[in-house]
Amino acid sequence: MAALALPAHPARAQDDPAKAKKELERIQKELKGVKKKAKETAKKERSVLDDIDRMDRSLARKRKELAVAQKNLDSVTGSISATEAGMRETRHKLGGKKSDLAGRLTAMYKTGKAGGNWVVLLSGDPNSMLKRYKYLSVMSGRDKRMMDDYSGALDTLQAQRERLANQKASYEKLKTRRDSEARKVQAEEVNKKTLLASIKKQKASYLAMQKELEDSGSRMKELIRRLEAAAKARPVTPGPVTGRLKSGLEWPVAGKVISRFGKQKHPEYDTFIYKKGIELQAKLGESVHAVDAAEVVFADWFKGLGLVAILQHGGDFYTVYAHLSDVKVRTGDKVARGQDIASVGDTGAPSGPSLYFEIRKGSDAVDPLTYLKPR
Repeated sequence: MAALALPAHPARAQDDPAKAKKELERIQKELKGVKKKAKETAKKERSVLDDIDRMDRSLARKRKELAVAQKNLDSVTGSISATEAGMRETRHKLGGKKSDLAGRLTAMYKTGKAGGNWVVLLSGDPNSMLKRYKYLSVMSGRDKRMMDDYSGALDTLQAQRERLANQKASYEKLKTRRDSEARKVQAEEVNKKTLLASIKKQKASYLAMQKELEDSGSRMKELIRRLEAAAKARPVTPGPVTGRLKSGLEWPVAGKVISRFGKQKHPEYDTFIYKKGIELQAKLGESVHAVDAAEVVFADWFKGLGLVAILQHGGDFYTVYAHLSDVKVRTGDKVARGQDIASVGDTGAPSGPSLYFEIRKGSDAVDPLTYLKPR
């Protein structure tokens, strides 16, 4: 019986270096694709508030850089105005000195035609001649001073012209820098508005953001608890008298209430959220005032609320000021009722410049409108 002819065993990849290399390249390509998809997925699932927070911090930095550039420009503008005013004064003085000098030269010319100073000096008795000599000496000194004053005024004017030229050159450089910073701020503001508009149009993104904002309220509660514990542990330091908050408090800003405390319904998505404070409409940069005497216990960024200041009052009361553009006080400062503590901003604010304001009794939020002065 003839033996069956079996086919040769196919070559395995590990036995063929060329095939092994191809296989490795294929696996690496697939891994690269998987990593790319994972990265894209992670980016899509990234926190909406994280995106807003990063954008707010970047925008805050750019606004500070713009403010510095504008301050430098204003300083040079003031210097230019001062130099121009000095030049006008120098020209006025120069005009008077020139007129005096012209009159004196005319007088000297006329005296010269009549025989000059020597004729005046040599006529008459010796006593009269001595007096006239002294007079001419005084006149000669006065003439020299007049010439020196006129020459000095010309030098001053030339120095002022050079200073003005340098100041104007500096102004142009600073203006270019200021305009560049302004464009960066405008571009960043457009990016933020575009992001917020996109979020509002997509129900899933909007609801995710609102859920995160509610979580921010819980994190604020936890922060207040930690601040309470820290307050009990530290010694009392002197400062404005802080008492239990009562009704009739000053408003932190004058803007109208655009979002109230408590349960809120979205007009389009038919969903509910719970607000721990109120939102007040205000202009960007408007001053924010302490509603009562207090101690500053927090002044920093807080995810979901932007730049935040928290004041501690007596009776375990706290006031929270959020969406700020800057804070003018530091942790540990004592502030008086009505004191300017910050500026209105749009950090963490989904609806543009505004002030978010909370009052908490301990760590629990209460309706601020029951404590603020009636309008």
